[in-house]
Amino acid sequence: MGSKERNHPPKVRITLLKEKHIPRMIEWRNQPEIREHQPIAQLSHDQFLNFIHSQKSPHFWKLADREYILIIEEVTGGQPVGWMTLEISSQQHGLARLGYSIGKEHWGRGYATAAVRTLLVQLFTKTAIMRIEADCSVHNPTSVRVLEKCGFRKVGIKKEYLVINGRRVDHYYYELLKKNFK
Repeated sequence: MGSKERNHPPKVRITLLKEKHIPRMIEWRNQPEIREHQPIAQLSHDQFLNFIHSQKSPHFWKLADREYILIIEEVTGGQPVGWMTLEISSQQHGLARLGYSIGKEHWGRGYATAAVRTLLVQLFTKTAIMRIEADCSVHNPTSVRVLEKCGFRKVGIKKEYLVINGRRVDHYYYELLKKNFK
């Protein structure tokens, strides 16, 4: 990443997945570079539509206990650059998990860090979420940097956690508490 990106991180907004995003989601989820570190299931257009219809709230900070797919867009121009998953595991206990992916054509520009920070601000200021967890492959140093730049603390390693490309892969386990978010 060049100094320009470090000094001027991109401005992003996070929106719920909409029908217009489905072709890009299918394209991104088929990129071998993205699939290298994530166990991404192939979903059809209709499966994405069903997922969209199940997301009732027009504002993702008014969420129920379930998983959501969010789109990361550039503020200028509204171009989608990636997606996030957000699982509200318990509103009652203030628990959530997040994941993120950036389309390979947008790598190295700071979008993942900007998106994670944007989501953290929204979750910690507009919801009762008190703790957010995230995992990433031990073979994905870029994702490690994103989580650590956003204030997540590495808690440990989940041995042989997920099956990716036919083999079990260790993952780092991260957490961030609202009281530690800056």
